[in-house]
Amino acid sequence: MTGADLAARITAAIPDAVVAVEESPTDPVVQVRPEVLHAVAAFARQDLGMETLRLITAIDRPPETIDVVWHCLSMPQHRTLTLKTRLPRENPVVATVSDLWDAANWFEREQFDLVGVHFVGHPNLKRLLMPEDWVGHPLRKDYQRPEEYHGIPTARDRVVPVREVAPPMHGPKAAEQDGWMLLNMGPHHPATHGVLNFLLQTDGEIVRKATPDVGYLHRGIEKIAEMNTYAGTMPYTDRVDYLGGMATNQAWAMACERLLGVEVPRRGEFLRVIAVELNRIASHLIGTGSLAMDLGAFTPFVHWLREREYINDLMERICGARLTYTYMRIGGVARDIDRETLDRTLQWLDHFEPMLGEFDRLIGSNEIFVNRLANIAVMPAEAAMSFSLVGPNLRGSGVRWDLRRDEPYSVYPELEFDVPVGRGFRGTVGDAYDRFMVRMLEMQESARILRQAIARIPDGEFRAKVPRVLKPPAREAYGRVEAPRGEAGFYVVSNGTERPERVRIRTGCFTAMPAIESLSPGLMVADIIALIGSLDVIAPEVDR
Repeated sequence: MTGADLAARITAAIPDAVVAVEESPTDPVVQVRPEVLHAVAAFARQDLGMETLRLITAIDRPPETIDVVWHCLSMPQHRTLTLKTRLPRENPVVATVSDLWDAANWFEREQFDLVGVHFVGHPNLKRLLMPEDWVGHPLRKDYQRPEEYHGIPTARDRVVPVREVAPPMHGPKAAEQDGWMLLNMGPHHPATHGVLNFLLQTDGEIVRKATPDVGYLHRGIEKIAEMNTYAGTMPYTDRVDYLGGMATNQAWAMACERLLGVEVPRRGEFLRVIAVELNRIASHLIGTGSLAMDLGAFTPFVHWLREREYINDLMERICGARLTYTYMRIGGVARDIDRETLDRTLQWLDHFEPMLGEFDRLIGSNEIFVNRLANIAVMPAEAAMSFSLVGPNLRGSGVRWDLRRDEPYSVYPELEFDVPVGRGFRGTVGDAYDRFMVRMLEMQESARILRQAIARIPDGEFRAKVPRVLKPPAREAYGRVEAPRGEAGFYVVSNGTERPERVRIRTGCFTAMPAIESLSPGLMVADIIALIGSLDVIAPEVDR
């Protein structure tokens, strides 16, 4: 369905709602009036079948306006819709859509925190990444750091606007009066997979609620990208997901290529697939191995570290690095892969594929391990889509959605592979064990993809010729790939210069965090460890 078709359906339901239909190299964009935004979003959710909200982005456009963008998705219909509205910069106010999509809760809090958009009706509109006493909104174009050497008082000396609009939180005293005990699990707990904190309200060992507390690792990569060139931003994309840097490299490259209209040579696309699928296996090795270790089984993790070291050796041959690769380039990849590296990859696959069965016998079929995960933290398919879960977490709930197949890119349409989903392997569909098993099965499929890609790789150039200074036309594009933790995307707004106007990063772990709060009530404290590990949450993807 084109943007004009979608706009016509919206207009028929809500007259005078549509302001304009914009051109975009990715998704249809419909601009609507802010006062009817909630009605349009409800129509998109209920009548157009947009059950998933991918992203909310606020774009500061001084001196007068702020644009707010909602990326919507219908998985069953393979249909996308981007809603956009324009707000006054002095008082940017728009209705919340958190009553329509669960994922909107954190998306809106983040855009309130960083850009200063007020979402009326939000149940808990307070800062998310920045400290509560922070002054100002860091992604505003005129933002200045509140530090004394700039002649500006520090945050401690200023009145914080957020307290004027946010409803009061139920603090420790309120919890104590209700008879609940408060525990901080983190920010340095080994099972939180990074610098994350979870505030647990418990009745003995029974968890009433686990509230994520994030922002400890916030590095402002979106802001850095706005101050950098398109090519110069590539190294920062590795830091978004330090276990899956190849995928975030590719997502950034694809967004820039769509802005520029650049086509990647076929050999370059095959080289990307080989690098990304090796990285996917390496990431899943850490995800499944650390889950076993968190639950008390250390030996399986050591086995997987050994296999990951083999992959790191291959990665070093491919790009010279073992963790933060920066292998992708706008237009292709940094360098070619030699025949010896391809042969070594095939030799390692011959060794690795039998190891998957051995790992299953070692831990996947272990009765204690199964009982720790089966029927724990069950996420139904409808809830998974509303929380905008992606990747193995979404597929673990039985939703067969994979960007490599359903929004195909690169040369994946030429390759044969299955999309594993949760089937209630040892319990209920969508439980922690299903999420574990989907990752195990995906490693098999990645090995299958690697063999095909190596067999079919063509001769030719591995990188297209692009200008030394990149100045895309003034438009926007959303580059997205199927990363190890699901959809990794970069929404990039170009203003025609060599630096982007706005960069927005979408990751799978960010949307998994509010799902933890929803899944936690009624679990044991020890089950929270299993829940976090089964979602494969890492801090860099959350904070960015």
